[in-house]
Amino acid sequence: MNPSELKIWIAEIKKSNRLAFSNFFRESYGTYVAYAQRYVYSKDASADIVQEAFIKLWEVRDQLEAHKSLKAFMYTIVRNLALNYIRDHESRYTELDEENLSIHQEEKKDSGEDHSSESLFQVLISRLPERQKEAFELSRFDGLQHDEIAQIMSVSPRTVNNHIVAALKTLRDEYEKETSKVMAL
Repeated sequence: MNPSELKIWIAEIKKSNRLAFSNFFRESYGTYVAYAQRYVYSKDASADIVQEAFIKLWEVRDQLEAHKSLKAFMYTIVRNLALNYIRDHESRYTELDEENLSIHQEEKKDSGEDHSSESLFQVLISRLPERQKEAFELSRFDGLQHDEIAQIMSVSPRTVNNHIVAALKTLRDEYEKETSKVMAL
């Protein structure tokens, strides 16, 4: 999706063009479900959250602004709905997290899995401070620009840059520490 396509979609959705809305939905649905799954581990719950986000988009379509990022707007809605979902299901999430952690640890022991670069990288990302992690993932995994991330996170683009730079430094330093431990063995 390029910026000119997004501006056309904004204009058409604002005019209540159902076909444009449907096309935007089909084009971007999977991206937003994957984003919601970073917060909510259930694919079904993530899909429900994204459905609700698109309903909200349709409800406020007349308020869309052509100069604002539609992607950033949708990411913000999805994130807020996911956080609301977590808040509303918090006790259940604590139990599931503990179960998933113990199951994952057992699977890891059974398979004799060692720290591969990819799994190590995922572990290191999960250890980042929440805001750094969010900025890093939106930039590197979702390919968003700093100004779009700034809108999603309600911070300045400079702050986004600072979060990403700090995350990269931390990841690089921690990766070197972890790999040097393995080499020492």
